[in-house]
Amino acid sequence: MPGVAGIKAVVTGGSGFVGQRLVELLVERGAARVVSFDVADKPKDAINDDRIVYVKGDITDYNQVLAALDGADCVWHIAALVGPFHDRSKYIAVNYHGSINVLKACRKHGIKKLVMSGSPSTRFDGNDIDGLTEAQLKYPKKYLQLYAETKALAEQEILAACCDELQTISIAPHQVYGPRDSLFLVNLLTVAGQGRLRIFGKGDNKCSFTYVDNYCHGLILGYDALRPGSPALGKFYIVTDGGYQIFWKVLDHAVVAMGFTSIWTKTKLPYLLLMVLAYICNVIGFLLRTKMRLNPFNVKMLTIHRWFNIDAATKDLGYKPLYTFDQGWDTTCEWFKTVWLPTTPYGKADQGKED
Repeated sequence: MPGVAGIKAVVTGGSGFVGQRLVELLVERGAARVVSFDVADKPKDAINDDRIVYVKGDITDYNQVLAALDGADCVWHIAALVGPFHDRSKYIAVNYHGSINVLKACRKHGIKKLVMSGSPSTRFDGNDIDGLTEAQLKYPKKYLQLYAETKALAEQEILAACCDELQTISIAPHQVYGPRDSLFLVNLLTVAGQGRLRIFGKGDNKCSFTYVDNYCHGLILGYDALRPGSPALGKFYIVTDGGYQIFWKVLDHAVVAMGFTSIWTKTKLPYLLLMVLAYICNVIGFLLRTKMRLNPFNVKMLTIHRWFNIDAATKDLGYKPLYTFDQGWDTTCEWFKTVWLPTTPYGKADQGKED
């Protein structure tokens, strides 16, 4: 029977949002030993389980990676530098060279399976993605951000390395969310709590979402798919909650759940105006040698359609979401309301501040 019961696993980035949940699911499904390798400390809310070993280390240091991967049956490579606000050298060091370190260490130890956490942004060219499959998505000639470029470079190396001795696969979510998210919803809800969040463009853009448990389930299915003769060998897959949601509608659901004022009652920001401002911010950022929050990439990502056909993952991986979007989103909103909101200055109701 396929599954991870009894295996020895390593999860790079195991203290992060996705990594921490993956570590938990692996032991829940019977893994004998899971090494969580991360530059960050052990999560404060980490579960207590003797099968989990927390190793603090730097993925850009090959010797540290080599030591952490010793004895593994499979490595789930989740660690990455995310967001658009870091220096190029850091993206290259972590996302590319860090991934190469993982690949080299797998070869050195004779590890048979490597599952990489990918990103659909490696195929973004700025145009709408309206229900496309992985086969219809290509690496662009010009990347929209350094994160995507360095992830793509690493992914190409890892997938090209797939062979009988080391079987590899890349599995990506889109707009992953869930309890403990410290990036996507945190940033948007923080701005909403300040009364400054506005809808970008018309507010009708479609988006695929992926509940964190669904994504980790897909990553574990990637382990099962790495076997001789599998159609998934050396391939890239996207897993989501299925179908699409209207991005600004579901975001507003979370905003209202926090007790903040609905963003649909506020003036929308026209796309053309936003792009002009974004390019002005780029110039200012260049002159001041800083990264501005408003940039053309963010404007595009918040206004274009971004949803995917997941038939390939269903067919080749046997993927089916464990939870519907409604179940995942409601659980996430409840967590933010009960755990995140009390730690903010916004209280239980919108402060009504305007910029």
